[in-house]
Amino acid sequence: MSLRWRKLGHVFAAAGQSAWLHSHAIVPIPRPLGGSLWRVHFSPRDRQNRSNFSWVDIDLYDPTRVLRHSTVPLLQPGPPGCFDDCGAMGAWIVETGSEERLYYQGWTLSRTVSFHAAIGLAVRPLGNPDLPFERVSAGPIIDRCLEEPHFVADPAVMADSTGGWRMWYQSGHAWSEVNGTLQPRYDIRHATSRDGLRWELTPRSVLTFAHPGEVAIARFCPIREADGGWRAFYSFRGDDWSYRIGTALSSDGLDWKRQDEAAGMALGEGGWERLSMSYPTVFEAEGARWMLYNSGRYGDAGFGIAVLEQD
Repeated sequence: MSLRWRKLGHVFAAAGQSAWLHSHAIVPIPRPLGGSLWRVHFSPRDRQNRSNFSWVDIDLYDPTRVLRHSTVPLLQPGPPGCFDDCGAMGAWIVETGSEERLYYQGWTLSRTVSFHAAIGLAVRPLGNPDLPFERVSAGPIIDRCLEEPHFVADPAVMADSTGGWRMWYQSGHAWSEVNGTLQPRYDIRHATSRDGLRWELTPRSVLTFAHPGEVAIARFCPIREADGGWRAFYSFRGDDWSYRIGTALSSDGLDWKRQDEAAGMALGEGGWERLSMSYPTVFEAEGARWMLYNSGRYGDAGFGIAVLEQD
């Protein structure tokens, strides 16, 4: 059965508001503030094209109107030579004990390929959503290794029923030449942890390519359903066609059956989302299921919001 999403409109894109809030608004991450008020975290780019971490506040009863926005970044690029010195892009926020954890993607530039990415962790105390996040280490928690020789990125992290942790993340494949340049390829893998800091990687893809010419699956957003199963949303693209949003089902979070034709989110015929739809985050609020998503080239058109229509 196909899902039906009602698009509510464009919410925000950075447009030169400051030196650090200069462009883009990639990977929106919602967090509740109480009632219908929500804070949407995202990663803009600064004037040097480096990612940082910011937020805007919205009311779900009028979700395309920004009520308030951050005046300082919550996380900035790391020191020169570190894994995130060219950008720190937020991916997932989770509460544990008395703290919030921000799992994020760090960027550096490379000579042979265009970038390298690894996964970092930053934390802050619960109770003050205006506080910045502080890195737990100058180094990443997952980087290139025996199981992952190219790059890792964009984690989704959840506590499991045993007291441990699960992560779904982008796994980089070998770079391939396209029209004279080397381009990345990546799908989704899974990892487990006892503490959310040290991870054991699964040496196989749990969601991989299914369409002719497909080369990338990004922003995997898993959701635990009421019946105990799983649904995920994500974006996928080819070298010759732009990102669009797909969905998949699983009984255990490891073996996923893609149902992209049932995702219910088609490209817009005009306006801000006509070129692509990407990086979805789906959440429950006010008795409904909502989706935040990007458009443009790697989120340069900012993000919008949609709500799932009920039968």
